[in-house]
Amino acid sequence: MKKRVVSMLLIGCLGAALLVGCGNEKTDANAGGDTNASIGTEAKADTSGKDFGEYSADHPLELKLSHFAASEENQLAILANTFADYVSQESGGAVKVTVYGGGTLGNDQESLDSVIAGTLDCAVNNTPIMSGYDAGLSVLDLPYLFENYDDIYTFLDSDVCQEMLDDFSSTGAKILNLQCVGFRNLESSKGFVEKPSDLKGLKVRVTGSEVYINTWNARGASAQTMPGNEVLTALQQGTIDACDNVNNVCIADGYQQYAKYISVMEYATHFNGITMNEKKFESLTPELQDVITKAAKKAALDCTKNLETKNAEQLEEMVTGGAEKTDNVDKAAFKEAAQSVYDKFLSNNEQGAKYYEAITALAAK
Repeated sequence: MKKRVVSMLLIGCLGAALLVGCGNEKTDANAGGDTNASIGTEAKADTSGKDFGEYSADHPLELKLSHFAASEENQLAILANTFADYVSQESGGAVKVTVYGGGTLGNDQESLDSVIAGTLDCAVNNTPIMSGYDAGLSVLDLPYLFENYDDIYTFLDSDVCQEMLDDFSSTGAKILNLQCVGFRNLESSKGFVEKPSDLKGLKVRVTGSEVYINTWNARGASAQTMPGNEVLTALQQGTIDACDNVNNVCIADGYQQYAKYISVMEYATHFNGITMNEKKFESLTPELQDVITKAAKKAALDCTKNLETKNAEQLEEMVTGGAEKTDNVDKAAFKEAAQSVYDKFLSNNEQGAKYYEAITALAAK
């Protein structure tokens, strides 16, 4: 693909992005204090002359945002708190987001259900969960769809990405942004997985995406689904043998304590996004909508760039902490084993096939 656009390269690096603090407690990202050391350190923007309707710094729009991560170092929490800070800055304090972590307002599925129903303003959700409402989004779960971060940044800045966000609004929730968390590897308690035959009988936890389930089953594993906040206990108790995820989630949630064999597959990308109730969003003035959307996209891009720089570092940190890794993975064999997943997806998912054609066309430019 063409090199990522200059505008993306100008986004500031986020070296101090990790958040500290509050576990399952709620955090007011605009109130300051030690519980939420976010990356949003810029001064508030000058919003004089902008039409925010009834909302102002003295009378802010108050939004509740949920994520299910137990650790504030998990990328879900980082994205949530970064967005909260950025939208406060960009609105001059006219928007106040309170973040509820640790699943206190529901797990990934429950929080998205609440956003769609209008009982929750916003949530950080992953695209496998979102695809339960819009099957076309599951194209992002296909194995080896993106080869590298240049491909990812080109997609995030593309018309097809914006089309996918816009199309989701018909569900009752609006996707404000997409953040790429990285490439997924396999963490196992039973040993390394270097070829498809190593997966025989292995119980692998996957996010509840039909594409992920079909991918691992096609390779010979027994795919298991469960909420992300139950994975560590399941590994500890032996309910599952392995899980696939990105390095940030693994190290933040401590999977390497019980699944210390890391097979570097980098077989699929993982995306999160901030969802917002569509009616709530549409009730706001266009200028306030624009502030919220721009803050969300900036937060997602900054967090994506931060995780890109930290990916290798986090993998080595797990190894230093006692895990073992192998790069001796037959990616060609795993890709071949998943061909039936592509065949089924492109035959049965009309909208997803349309997105797939547009995404692969980007790679050809």
